[in-house]
Amino acid sequence: MKKINKTKILITMGPSLEKNLKKVINLIDGVRFNMSHASTKDIERHIDILEKNKIAKLMDLKGNKIRIIKSNINNIKGGDEIIIGKDIILSYNPSEDVEEDNFILINDGKIKLKIKKINNELIYTDVLVGGEVKNEMGVNFPDTYLKAPILSDADIDNIKFAIEKDFEYIALSFVRNKEDVINLREIIKENNGDISIVAKIETKEGLNNIEEIVQYSDGVMVARGDLGVEIPIEYIPIEQKKIISTGNKWGKLTITATQMLDSMINNPYPTRAEITDIANAIFDGTDCLMLSNETTIGKYPVEAVKVMNRVARISEYNMDKFATEVQLEGSSISIGIAHAAYTLYNKLNPKIIITPTWSGNSAILISKFRPKVPIIAISPNIRTFKKLRLFWGIVPHLTEVVDSIDEILEISKNVAEEFIDEGIYITTLGHPPGENKTNVIKVDTVKGKE
Repeated sequence: MKKINKTKILITMGPSLEKNLKKVINLIDGVRFNMSHASTKDIERHIDILEKNKIAKLMDLKGNKIRIIKSNINNIKGGDEIIIGKDIILSYNPSEDVEEDNFILINDGKIKLKIKKINNELIYTDVLVGGEVKNEMGVNFPDTYLKAPILSDADIDNIKFAIEKDFEYIALSFVRNKEDVINLREIIKENNGDISIVAKIETKEGLNNIEEIVQYSDGVMVARGDLGVEIPIEYIPIEQKKIISTGNKWGKLTITATQMLDSMINNPYPTRAEITDIANAIFDGTDCLMLSNETTIGKYPVEAVKVMNRVARISEYNMDKFATEVQLEGSSISIGIAHAAYTLYNKLNPKIIITPTWSGNSAILISKFRPKVPIIAISPNIRTFKKLRLFWGIVPHLTEVVDSIDEILEISKNVAEEFIDEGIYITTLGHPPGENKTNVIKVDTVKGKE
């Protein structure tokens, strides 16, 4: 049988990969463009090779990340008084949002300020932990619900560009509630787009509203960078498991990101802790692992991708020893068909599961049960093909449009013979074509050559 990679790998495009993309193109499933640093010209340079290889494309919007736009001081130390709005100018003035005794964190929490008073648009703070201050450093308000709009004019322009270039996914930063997701979906719809939304969970509000956010999104990302600033870092492992399990039970894409192989930015080999982190994310049930700085500014981007690939292969092979079985939420026919297919899988030990699909939903639902065998998703829809590349255990397979169940089953048989030499395979048809729709699960056999 063909070698199948179950855990998917999403890399971030950047300078380190400019000349190395071809070296990893067969090891990855998706490419992320971080619009905090990337430009539409960067996307234009790489779009052809991604389309040629049917790689999923994800645009990560800049969003309402608050940054220092001008600092009149270079270094601050504990005990200093700093006035936000005078000494340090931010991209958004939060004076109407914050309260006394709230904390302000700068540069991923390395600098810590405490608010002592607010006067008009100026925020007076005491420095608890000092450090070097530079323009463009990120600023977090872990105790505050910021009223800043979640999307900027630049984000809107990038959304339109993503629609024009047929992106499969858009990642929305600092999602607070379902309204943030609904707002983005309306903008996509108004511009005649069809792009799946990945909600990045990186705030306390996002954690508190995780159930509704997941239900209104198409996927969820454990964005551990800013999340580790917003909440105490000792809670990150627990929240990671919670986010992934919530995404999986609702049948949504789950991505784990940030510092997975951070040491490989400067070193050719990872730490033991990083290897364990990758494995644990897989055991937690993540569909997809993401590399960020490792492939944008790292010295060893190709090596990082290869390491992640190797660790994922070994970990997913042992998943059944450590992973918890998912219980899908809802009572739809599609969920019933997926559960029935998984029950048959456990009873019959097939070599593969084949799911003819237009939207990809039936394959995704089966994937959430984490069968050890590949799920071959047959579809005539190229967008579905590329979207499914990021889901665990799914191998998308393009086919022509057909009009009958018999034709679909014949195609399924041909595909089965491509993937296995002999043995049982299961075909599921949750919503087959035609006026008289009948849900079908068929068990068949590929006979070995005599």
